[in-house]
Amino acid sequence: MIFNATKRALFISAHPDDTEFGAAGLVRVLIERGVEVYLAVLSNPVESLPEGTDSHKLLNEQRASAKILGLNKEIYFYDYPVRKFSYYRQEILEDLIKLRELVKPDIVITSSENDYHQDHNTLACEAIRAFKQSTLLGYTHPWNTRKVVGNVFFELTEDNLRKKIEAISMFESQSQRSYSQPNVIESLAVEAGIASGFRHAERFELVTMSVKNDK
Repeated sequence: MIFNATKRALFISAHPDDTEFGAAGLVRVLIERGVEVYLAVLSNPVESLPEGTDSHKLLNEQRASAKILGLNKEIYFYDYPVRKFSYYRQEILEDLIKLRELVKPDIVITSSENDYHQDHNTLACEAIRAFKQSTLLGYTHPWNTRKVVGNVFFELTEDNLRKKIEAISMFESQSQRSYSQPNVIESLAVEAGIASGFRHAERFELVTMSVKNDK
């Protein structure tokens, strides 16, 4: 039902790499089905990089990752201060509403409310306000939560999973993190697959669902 009603999808990341870790497989699934896929990235967290690093490094990694996934529509970049999203709730909400009117997405995918990271959590809350009349899914980062969240699962093919691993590998600045390792990414896909009856899958939290009657 979700696929049949989806012509445009909008993925929203608090930081570069959030969508890739949480939902790169679904990006591929939607693109393969001819859906127009858009991505918005709300920050450029250069503060997390070693001093002297090129300030465009993360943005360039994001573009390289999107190319691997075959992203077929625009990436919208913003510059909200990392770890301080809660100070800019209204501004973030207003930008999300502008995105809603610009993209007119049938489905929106962003962080889960159950994510402990302060930026992820703020984004999730404001996305609910901006897209309360849309179909909204929250992706999970297991390292940022103690809850197993997921009541919607999307099957991933071997190629979907391979592309996800390759897309994440474009974020060289995050390569030291244990959860960026291919075996960890695959293990999470296997776990979601066990929960859903597939070999590999991604899990999401269904926040709201609105389906248009196209008869």
